[in-house]
Amino acid sequence: MQQAPLQQGPVRRDPLPCSAARLHHRAARLVRRFARDRSGATAIEYGLIISLIFLVIVGAVTAFGNHATDVFNTAAEAIASAMSG
Repeated sequence: MQQAPLQQGPVRRDPLPCSAARLHHRAARLVRRFARDRSGATAIEYGLIISLIFLVIVGAVTAFGNHATDVFNTAAEAIASAMSG
């Protein structure tokens, strides 16, 4: 009769056998790691700066577009009145 091989070292057991508990543990570990990571904060700051620059550009283009429309409408009215009379 053969003997079962002896295990070397302690038997490892899953500390969280329930899958819901294991998922909770992994999520908590992920949140802790994310809270320590500062590279995400830098990316968010760059995103905010870019969005503010974009809003300034949109505001400037809108203001310029309205002014340019008024200038062209005035010129078109002047040309139309000069041609009619």
